[in-house]
Amino acid sequence: MHLPIKTHAVKIRYREQLLRQMVHGRFGTHRGFRCVYITYDPADDSITPRSPKRYRLESKQGILFTPLIERYLLLKAEYDQLLTDWRSTYVFEPPMVSFPIVSTYDPHRMNNHFFEEACSNSNNMSVEHPVYSGDDILRSKNEQMAKSLFQTLGIPFKYEAGLDINNPDGYVPDYLLSFFEIDRCIYAEICGMTDKYEYSRTTAQKINFYSSNHYRPGREIIYCFMYDKYNFDEEYIAAQILSAFETLIPDNALDWQNCQPPCIRNEN
Repeated sequence: MHLPIKTHAVKIRYREQLLRQMVHGRFGTHRGFRCVYITYDPADDSITPRSPKRYRLESKQGILFTPLIERYLLLKAEYDQLLTDWRSTYVFEPPMVSFPIVSTYDPHRMNNHFFEEACSNSNNMSVEHPVYSGDDILRSKNEQMAKSLFQTLGIPFKYEAGLDINNPDGYVPDYLLSFFEIDRCIYAEICGMTDKYEYSRTTAQKINFYSSNHYRPGREIIYCFMYDKYNFDEEYIAAQILSAFETLIPDNALDWQNCQPPCIRNEN
């Protein structure tokens, strides 16, 4: 799925920054035993790809390093794919990015801490027609397909996380999404059944409530209207989500005069 240019650059540079701070390595076999190989450790200059340290997986050190290397390999795969996609799209390298990225105006302090502290399943209304998705009980098939899309996009989410304001009517948006690379999160409301009068009336009331409490469209909340009740428009929803991500990145966070090839130290 094609990423907007600023979002794409931020995702690459954010992972590059994390990878430089992480222990690097791989898994392999030595004399019939599964081992973890450490090829770079920011705390140990003696370790290099040519002079790695090797530990059996069941050893004390192996148990310590295994989750670190699993995380490294996962992040490295994401980074490699993002960089490959960038170079297949653009003729120049991604710009340097200044982290942390700070929003110029954030009325509800919807940062990574807000996302971490938010509680899922805060809606007390009964579920009339439950849709089961893993451990979650959702309210519609559209919500289920939206959840699958967020997973495809690699965007962490929480279902029906409550607002931080006085909320007498108990309105709860469908999802809270984490744009963790820019220290920001945003609500997403999946608005289906637009052909139903009562549903549309309730949706209008919710939008008015959110707006009057400084939840700006595309800034603190995204409204994804499903105009065809028979089809979930994945491209449209993805475009809405990624457009909001792009808009929340200040132009001055990217240095377009300094487009350098990303480089991860001591690659194996």
